[in-house]
Amino acid sequence: MAALEAAGHRVWAPDLPGYGEAALEPGHVDYVAVASALLEGAAAVVGCSFGGRVALELAVTRPELVGRLVLVGAAIAGWDWSDDARAGHAEEEELLERGDLAAAAAQQARMWLAVGASREVRELTEAMTLRSYEQQLPLEHQVRAVWPEPAAPERLGEVAAPTLVAVGSEDLPDIRRMAERLADGIAGARLVTIEGAAHLPSLEQPEALNRLLLEFVA
Repeated sequence: MAALEAAGHRVWAPDLPGYGEAALEPGHVDYVAVASALLEGAAAVVGCSFGGRVALELAVTRPELVGRLVLVGAAIAGWDWSDDARAGHAEEEELLERGDLAAAAAQQARMWLAVGASREVRELTEAMTLRSYEQQLPLEHQVRAVWPEPAAPERLGEVAAPTLVAVGSEDLPDIRRMAERLADGIAGARLVTIEGAAHLPSLEQPEALNRLLLEFVA
């Protein structure tokens, strides 16, 4: 945020429901509707991981709100995860079922961060993950996410905004393949690999990501 604001951009990094300080409420949650309500007009929309899925769906369903699109390690709906990735998800689930939230958060940091990530980044990632557990687990069976149909991966050709697809060189192979699919399916999309980062380049290699963002939104 600081780098973009210093270049004269107005920047907002809102919490989605169930993350940070945004409470999750029982019932249905429509993340795309939440995102669209935050925008006054066309903006450069940047989404990482799950936020990337939201940003992509927004670009397809509300193209007038997305002047430029940046997808960083973006998730794709309906992806057929590899056995290794499924094993990682299953390990987290097992720890959560035991009630060991701290161990689950540490496991997620190991799964999603590069081996060389700093202690500070690991501690921050674990803290963020714990916060998401605190927000989401008490309402696990009381909330259902709703998404546009058909899903954005089936409509990549409809993305009209100039698009930057970024992925960490150390991210999961599944995520790197997702990035390739996005770049291939979105007309004119540019695919960039951020060396030394895994799933969270904004924390692991912030200067490299900032350079890409500043160049792209200029």
